[in-house]
Amino acid sequence: MERISRSHDKFKLLKDMIKTNHYPNITVTDDLEVLKIAVNNNLKINLLFYTFDEEYKDETKELLNNLINNSKEVYEISKSTYDSIKLKENHAGIIAAIELNNYSYNDFKNKEFLMILDHLEIPGNIGTIYRTLDSINCDGVILVDSISKINNEKITSSSRGCNLIIPTISDTYQNVLKFLLDNDYEIFLGEPKLGLDYQEYNYKGKIAIVVGNERFGINPDWYNHKSTKVFIPMEGSQNSLNVSVAASILAYEAYMKRKKA
Repeated sequence: MERISRSHDKFKLLKDMIKTNHYPNITVTDDLEVLKIAVNNNLKINLLFYTFDEEYKDETKELLNNLINNSKEVYEISKSTYDSIKLKENHAGIIAAIELNNYSYNDFKNKEFLMILDHLEIPGNIGTIYRTLDSINCDGVILVDSISKINNEKITSSSRGCNLIIPTISDTYQNVLKFLLDNDYEIFLGEPKLGLDYQEYNYKGKIAIVVGNERFGINPDWYNHKSTKVFIPMEGSQNSLNVSVAASILAYEAYMKRKKA
């Protein structure tokens, strides 16, 4: 294993991956749970760095060995060098650049249960939604005009790596709308007031649940096309839920109804 310093080109490359948006198909993480997902799902690891002066626990040593065996390039660095790029305070001294799987509409056209995230901004919200979707075996996610990109390390961290294993496409509103209509999805629009109580639907067949931007909601043009409006009843002073909470409620309801088929 080559031991390098922070002046090495590969270390500079990793820093660039962390600090810029020049690598849309790469996410960087030092979260052990995410690294476990990468190994367990045979994800492509382009770069792996670990500290040579760290005392690893036995479980972490086993994970590190698996990561080394599954990585294209592996480098040893000092703890002080690692500290200059660490993403988490409670890291284990291991950091990796993981390649995201690439999906097309052809991969999606036969999927039954999709979640559409329309113009979301906050990485933590997106990550929380991914964790929920992983727990209910959602078939896929489509990011519509997303402000936060799928490789954002905050999404990777807050999703515990679920964004790496749930098939995802990112595209413009017009393209996503055309895909859903052309492939006969029933489009459920998460809406504060219109339509019926979310518990009134059976969510069977090919469905796409749409939730919208944290401040502005979903793109108004959705209402100009065939769709089903669904709301979550609320009492009290607030008129809407956090988008990750709303998405989780709708997704779990759909999951439970579909299980009763």
